[in-house]
Amino acid sequence: MFKRARLVLATWFTLALAVTLLAVGGVSYVLIRDDLDNEIDESLTSTVATVNDLDPFQDRSPGETHGPRGGGPSQASTQTGGEQAVDYDRLPPGVPSDVFIVYTDGEGSILGNPRGVDIDDVEFGDLCVEGSTDWSTSEVSTATGHYRFISLPDDRAGEWIHIGRSLEARDRQLRTLSMVFLIGGLGGVAASAAGGLWLAGVALKPIRASFERQRRFVSDASHELRTPLAVLRANGELLQRHPQDTVAQNIDQVDAITAEAEAMTKLVEDLLLLARADEGAANLAHEPVALGAVAEELGRDMEALAKQRGILLQVEAEPVEVDGDRHRLRQLGAILLDNALKYTPAGGTVSLRCARAGRWVELSVTDTGPGIPTAEQTKIFDRFVRADSARTRAAGGTGLGLAIAKWIAEAHGGRIAVESHPGHGARFTVRVPVSD
Repeated sequence: MFKRARLVLATWFTLALAVTLLAVGGVSYVLIRDDLDNEIDESLTSTVATVNDLDPFQDRSPGETHGPRGGGPSQASTQTGGEQAVDYDRLPPGVPSDVFIVYTDGEGSILGNPRGVDIDDVEFGDLCVEGSTDWSTSEVSTATGHYRFISLPDDRAGEWIHIGRSLEARDRQLRTLSMVFLIGGLGGVAASAAGGLWLAGVALKPIRASFERQRRFVSDASHELRTPLAVLRANGELLQRHPQDTVAQNIDQVDAITAEAEAMTKLVEDLLLLARADEGAANLAHEPVALGAVAEELGRDMEALAKQRGILLQVEAEPVEVDGDRHRLRQLGAILLDNALKYTPAGGTVSLRCARAGRWVELSVTDTGPGIPTAEQTKIFDRFVRADSARTRAAGGTGLGLAIAKWIAEAHGGRIAVESHPGHGARFTVRVPVSD
């Protein structure tokens, strides 16, 4: 289940990143392309302005009467009888170095190519038709190159001026940009897939641990309920076999049913408390609590039970206060004290102490019982702990008492710990912040 969830999370993460990279790459490509095109168009339109601003008779010989703008005397097509002598091999001043000009007649035949650009396969006749009424912009792709032209008619000469610029550098930059985006995008997607798997595994780890704890909790709870239910059923069947008997005649079965019902009630209450604690729904009161007085009260209430078992109960409590829930703090102390009394043999001693330690208040319970094996001390606060030593069970024998004690301590901003050496008793210590 978690493996599939991990793959699904990683897939969605990768898809989200891929879509983001595609969107960012696409927008970046369009913006850069438009910027390059704008620069090319500006250079072409500035050249158009330069050509339009020229004196039509500039650089003409005395016998010249008319001709395309930018003409000169170096190469002439001479006509007699006062006709024009036009120079097509000179560029107007101020033309950018990356812009070229081509002069053609109305049919598209080349009259002049001052920069000598290889454009023999460009169909200028089509450009002349397209710009028959006004100047127009065109893109032309041939076997020798890719160009952008602005074509405008020279009404005074009946000819055409084609101002062009090669787009090879622009296309090369865009191809390089596309390769960078493609390789970077594929690399990013591959890295995101690997990273997504790792992140999904990290994200699911606490969920998996919580799920396993929940599954184990349900399993252990079912196991705990199985025994009292079996006892209830067995005693109920015995009573059914003798319906004519009175309650007094079957008092043992009745007592057994009552005891198991009480045990089940305690177990269900503990389960509900821990379930609400896991959900954060176990609300605690926040009020000043005289923890020393609570410890003295517990000692007084437990004194009779300690004497009954032949155990010496010692109580030492300072008048200290903490902020919290008095009922829960008393429950915490009762769990620790009852646990110590239950597993301390007759003739032993149990000590309950409450004192201030800096900014903390320490509540400790020490006994002279059999102690707790070192290997079990790390898991003694887990729910439904089962080990060889009876000390690993909390009060009530359900394995939930110490888990509840831990929750109460942590809910008050404190912590609980155990110190024990097998054969030399155990000491449980709870530290909670002192009231400000």
